[in-house]
Amino acid sequence: MKKLICILSLSGVMGCTDLTENMYNDLNKTNFYTSAAEYDAAFMNQYTFLRSMSCWNVYYLQELTTDEACLPQKGRDGYDGGIYQRLHWHTWTTREEIIEGAWLELYKAVGFSNQILADMKAADNKILPAPTQRLFIAETRALRAYFYWMLCDLFGNVPIVESVSEENPATRSRKEVFSFVEQEINAVKELLLSHSDANSYGRFTREAALALLSRLYLNAEVYTGESRLDDCITVSRELLQCNFSLDNTWDAPFAWENENSKENIFVIPNDEVMANEMSALFYRNIHWSQGSQWEWKNPNGGWNAICTERSFIEKYDIVNDRRCKYDPRNGYYGQFMGGPPFGCREWGPQFDQGGNPILGTNEFAGQQLDLTLDLPDMVNNKENAGARNIKYKVKIGAKGLANDFVIFRLAETYFNLAEATLRQSGTPDTEALAGINALRSRAGVPAYTAQTLTLDELYDEKGREMCYETARRTDMIRFGRFTLPMWDKNYTDNPRVTIFPIPYTAVSMNPNLKQHPEYENM
Repeated sequence: MKKLICILSLSGVMGCTDLTENMYNDLNKTNFYTSAAEYDAAFMNQYTFLRSMSCWNVYYLQELTTDEACLPQKGRDGYDGGIYQRLHWHTWTTREEIIEGAWLELYKAVGFSNQILADMKAADNKILPAPTQRLFIAETRALRAYFYWMLCDLFGNVPIVESVSEENPATRSRKEVFSFVEQEINAVKELLLSHSDANSYGRFTREAALALLSRLYLNAEVYTGESRLDDCITVSRELLQCNFSLDNTWDAPFAWENENSKENIFVIPNDEVMANEMSALFYRNIHWSQGSQWEWKNPNGGWNAICTERSFIEKYDIVNDRRCKYDPRNGYYGQFMGGPPFGCREWGPQFDQGGNPILGTNEFAGQQLDLTLDLPDMVNNKENAGARNIKYKVKIGAKGLANDFVIFRLAETYFNLAEATLRQSGTPDTEALAGINALRSRAGVPAYTAQTLTLDELYDEKGREMCYETARRTDMIRFGRFTLPMWDKNYTDNPRVTIFPIPYTAVSMNPNLKQHPEYENM
């Protein structure tokens, strides 16, 4: 059943250091909360913040800084002041609009959650029953904790704001933010809905809380300097006992109707008309000429923007791995290929639905578009350069992508447990190894043994399985790979790049907000 789609916006959203708010309507606490339905609408509205995070600034920071995705200049497009090059080269400054946008998105979400908490605590129990009130408060705290996990991961030392009335909040240490997230989740997780509840889809459930804790504890040493592998193992094993199982095919978690997936733990629901930010994930990858070739048409074509460089593609067994191969005879269409509903590959010669060549533009005008794996560098590319990722499947005739964006899925739990046990004892957990081998089996590639699944191999396999799921940056940092050279990027000798700077505008507006020392005077 589809879906948790929230379209109502209320006033009272409060950011952390930029308190400028957009007024969407004149509803407020004095004229709005007159029924249980209105309380429900206000509560659900906080989920709308997740959709922009899945597709725009936060997504860019997590993906375009890694080895799995880049947005190089191709002909006339892709420069935008050089921001995408700076993200790839790890040479960003304190004045980048994308970094500021991610900061504002997250703190607006925190501010809205704080407002909802205040409203729900003051709710009239004659209108909002006490059990519902307790659930709404617990769920809001869990969502806010998730927003703070992202702030902790991206920015490190940040303010913790728990009230809509707090002005100029002071910077808190990354360790304090970590503890806040952990304490909030542990305080409310048993009060949340369970995955088995009928109305839990798209909600932050108890199982989503466990998944967040698993991710938090796996990265604890990066965030706090102290290992929490035992806790990661404990919560990961607990999560594996919940009612989830791997889908039969690698792409089922990302299908058009992926609300039917058995392995998705927490998703951001979308709708092809009312809430289709997901369409950006499709159009920003495909070539200008491709977008208008199918029944699901965009008059402006694709954006010809994000692509994947050859060295990452070559981490796959291109001949056999169904996550990457193109074999229409057997129904295999990998995440870097088009396949149905497309009549084209996502590299190589391109065809429309009728089998006719798709023509290029500019330097390829009048010629068949032929996408290549090769990218010379981040600046000097032709319009056909780079493999394009299409992980979320498109439905012909739809008005936009309705696929739900995956935040947590069972596959990650297997990887987290395997990594934690490998780091602890040198041997992967038996159940985790079996789960990873099940992922490998459905991908059509051989299984690992306890001896062949090393930490290095796990790093590569998780990259192959979870490509474009906003996990790679965090993994690269944890494995010590983020500062190393990669395609068209030199070694980064300053560890500051493992966190982003607090935006210049935020620091300038709040005298209590301290910039990371490594970014001062930038």
